[in-house]
Amino acid sequence: MKFGDYIRLKREQKIWTQPEAAAKADIEQSYLSKLETGKSYPSEDIFNRLVDVLGIDTSDMSRQIFSAELDKLREIKEVRAVVLERQKSESKFLRIWLAAGLVLLMIGGACLGLVLLSDRNNIQQFQYRSTGVLHTGESLDAFDIVKRDVRELADINPKFKSLLERQQGMIERIDENDIISIKYKGENFIKTVSDGKRFYRLIDSREIEQVSKLRWFLAPAFMFLVGGFGCFFISRKWR
Repeated sequence: MKFGDYIRLKREQKIWTQPEAAAKADIEQSYLSKLETGKSYPSEDIFNRLVDVLGIDTSDMSRQIFSAELDKLREIKEVRAVVLERQKSESKFLRIWLAAGLVLLMIGGACLGLVLLSDRNNIQQFQYRSTGVLHTGESLDAFDIVKRDVRELADINPKFKSLLERQQGMIERIDENDIISIKYKGENFIKTVSDGKRFYRLIDSREIEQVSKLRWFLAPAFMFLVGGFGCFFISRKWR
């Protein structure tokens, strides 16, 4: 609000015409008109008359009219004191928001740095497979017989018939089990189970990318950075 609009509003609240208000303030009606239209600004003496006649509260006025309008009234002692106090309060307010914004940006930057600088190492992954459970006394390669072409041998020579039966029995016992490990256990290893043992062979190895455990810092980093810029925006808008 402009200063002229403010004193016009105060005059209208008292239901006075311009001539009536001018007479009570002991000023020319034409001069009061210039004040209300913003073509002129009062001296300290005229301002004090308006304060007394219109019941103006300087603090209330400083909150309602534009800062640029207050600057045009700085030569008036009461207004200057209010302006200085207002500027002091605004300066303190701005410092608080700027400091908060700086802290939030620092925290957000630190969180983002943790994510960007965290190691992303490739690790080796090994896959081992056991065909089935070996009973006591069976050789480690007992299940290899299931891959052999024993039927043709049995057809050629009846002596291999028992070998075919043995193959059928091992096929029925197939119970594959895979173990994935990031630790190399050798080309093969043995693991004891409740009903015997398992013989594991290495069947595959590959490199996989290990994603950083600090990636969850991205969310707070984003929130802190947005909050920091928000503080700067508020302080700029307030200014």
